[in-house]
Amino acid sequence: MKTIFTLLVLLLFFQSVCAQKFLVIDRYGLKREKLMEGDKIKFKQKLNPSIFTDYVALLKDTSLVISTNALEIPLGEFETFYFQRGGATFLQYSGSFVGGGFLFASAVHPLVSEAQYDQRESFIIGASFMVLAQSMRFFKWKKYKMNGRGRVRILDTTFKNGEK
Repeated sequence: MKTIFTLLVLLLFFQSVCAQKFLVIDRYGLKREKLMEGDKIKFKQKLNPSIFTDYVALLKDTSLVISTNALEIPLGEFETFYFQRGGATFLQYSGSFVGGGFLFASAVHPLVSEAQYDQRESFIIGASFMVLAQSMRFFKWKKYKMNGRGRVRILDTTFKNGEK
């Protein structure tokens, strides 16, 4: 009897822990992005050319509240959402690291008595790595536009007990 009671209490506790609201951004044919309260959000509004970066403070039924000034924004106001790509960021930083190493090697080349590479070769390799790494900045953000192919909505996974 104690085990059944304990299982019921744990089930009710687990149900309340798992029930949440999500901001879901769909672009048909591609991966779905989900944001919860407290997540970082980067977006552009309709009729406003600025890009805003903030945190989701509260999710309501048809709008969300961002943490700066507790500003409430309806879902229909969003034009574009931006999400960071991990691979492009990794390639940017690792390419800069390798390019910086080659540039450092070309800078200290006169100080090394038995250098294996020519100073010009190290400089060319380092500079090309740096240019390629910095070109990855253009691919760092993935855009989700809310036009005919995209939509934003709020999913509520809370359970209501006996309400009609």
